[in-house]
Amino acid sequence: MRNLWPALLCLLAACGGNFSNEDLEYLNALPSREALASKLPGTDTSSGSGLAQRRDRLVVGDISQLYIDTRKASADFNASLDSLLGLLENIRTVPPTTREPDRRTWGPWPDRNQPGHQVRFLMDRAGDSFDYRLQFKPSAAGEEAWWSFLEGSFKADAGIRVGEGELHLFIDDAVAQGLNVGGLRGLKQLDVGYQNKALPTRVEMIFSAQPTPPLTTATQVRYNYRELPGGLGEMRFLLTDTDAVPGNLREDVEITSRWTPNSGGVATFVILQGDLLGASYRECWDAQNKVTFAKRSWELFGIGKGSDCPDLSGFDG
Repeated sequence: MRNLWPALLCLLAACGGNFSNEDLEYLNALPSREALASKLPGTDTSSGSGLAQRRDRLVVGDISQLYIDTRKASADFNASLDSLLGLLENIRTVPPTTREPDRRTWGPWPDRNQPGHQVRFLMDRAGDSFDYRLQFKPSAAGEEAWWSFLEGSFKADAGIRVGEGELHLFIDDAVAQGLNVGGLRGLKQLDVGYQNKALPTRVEMIFSAQPTPPLTTATQVRYNYRELPGGLGEMRFLLTDTDAVPGNLREDVEITSRWTPNSGGVATFVILQGDLLGASYRECWDAQNKVTFAKRSWELFGIGKGSDCPDLSGFDG
């Protein structure tokens, strides 16, 4: 997605300049990757087939497949954030083109990545609340032709970059307007909401995808990330139309993973739709991401000892 964004740093020879203190207040309302990214500890563990392996009996010491599922979800989550926030990071390096009371404007400029289009970025302020939007229009069209590809807002709360915010990327609209959306084609919309004013901090991301036959309605993939001090993290994500357990139906499954920075983690999945509706599975892993405990709700006995799972009850408060 990063190649979708205008090359703001070099579009104009006269793009240099200085930031005012008030400019910085606008820029601090934009979210940063550091504040929102998932911080799941990573290893060189090879990937597996994830939920499909729930059909096979694990043993203590095997690589945790739920850790692998979580690692992929965390990587996808962060890659999407990187792409979405790449533009905002660039905006921070360029002083606004126009300053007005309660508004800053970057551009408009011709967009080299979208021939025949102009691009601009607007931010409006009302007290501690900020609204912003990335807009395009055909180069030959008038002011009424501007439309928003990205919209966002932020409500500050007792500190720089501390508060609540959201971003929305309108991919369907971009396709209809003739923009080249690259790898985003097939998605309808991307929505992100976050709060970092209270612990645990929280980020939610929703991908809305175009339906694929034989489905006739749009599908969603949803991620929820929470973080506590000391490297404690939680990722909750919904997988739809997956083959999680034996049977004739495909499942919608919600996975909740919690982890420590250096002592492993705990994950569960719950079947929301499909075979074994309501059934669940719990798996714990150690610092090397190897299974220490696993238990299926539809079986009497698990493997390993539940006492070997790390304590992550801080998220329950």
